[in-house]
Amino acid sequence: MSHISVAIAGATGDLGRRVVRRFLSPEYSPSQVAEVKFFTRDASSAASQELIGLGVQPIETGISAESFKNVDVFVSVQGEGTTLDERNAYVKAAAEAGVKVYIPTEFGIDYRKLPFEHPIWDLKLSHDKYARSVVGGKLKVVSIYVGLFLDDTFPVGTYLGLDTPSKVYTGVLSSDTPVSFLSRDDIARSVARISVLAAADPTSVPDHARISGSSISYRGLAQLVSQVRGEEIKAETMGEEEAKAAMASDFWVALRYTMGYGLTDFSKDNANEIINPGESLWKWKTVQEYVEETKGLAPENKQLRRE
Repeated sequence: MSHISVAIAGATGDLGRRVVRRFLSPEYSPSQVAEVKFFTRDASSAASQELIGLGVQPIETGISAESFKNVDVFVSVQGEGTTLDERNAYVKAAAEAGVKVYIPTEFGIDYRKLPFEHPIWDLKLSHDKYARSVVGGKLKVVSIYVGLFLDDTFPVGTYLGLDTPSKVYTGVLSSDTPVSFLSRDDIARSVARISVLAAADPTSVPDHARISGSSISYRGLAQLVSQVRGEEIKAETMGEEEAKAAMASDFWVALRYTMGYGLTDFSKDNANEIINPGESLWKWKTVQEYVEETKGLAPENKQLRRE
């Protein structure tokens, strides 16, 4: 297997740093990954200097084909504030430079069957279509859907209707639909693994990779937290009419609607065995492990990502 060069946009964020460290881990570097680069507007910043200290090369030349010279894999872990124009500019430059694999900043619901319009997911869908068409569709694009970030479940608990102090968990449409979760570290592991596999053989991974570390419904989560805390957590459901009235102005209700609709249920249809067959490479962190660690409450000082 040839050694690959990886370029990352959004590397200084929490998830970005985890992805960088996974590419630099002995599992991949230097046996499979020759170098890791990252885009930055200020290489002198503390966040950039931290990465440079790890041996990651800064790219300060802006977005151009030249900035992707000799790069095999481009990974974006940029935040939700990244505009469609900027996302498209990155992938266009990467494709023109001959980059083999592109992993866009997704890591959320599988919005391809979204039953309503929403600016966040509409933007992602528009970018996905553009990325797959640019330069004649020669670029391998792998969109990764993980459901919910496991680590963020209780830090955003009240927004998700998971109110442990009040002892009630409220789903939307259904409290019995499974919801898939993946930890940030498992996302980073999956990104590195998919990058290496797709660079070696683009047909070895699907264009849309759904991953499920573990899955549980709102009712099941209420029961699990009840067991761990020794107190009853009730499961309730917000109906469709109430949800539709609220979600136009409330992202979190819209997200919960997609969960009840099944757009985060990857428990059966997923790429787990392609990425981590039989959990032979690592063990997925489970919801039960997370609940046992947190007791259903939010740790302090958590950086959140909504997708």
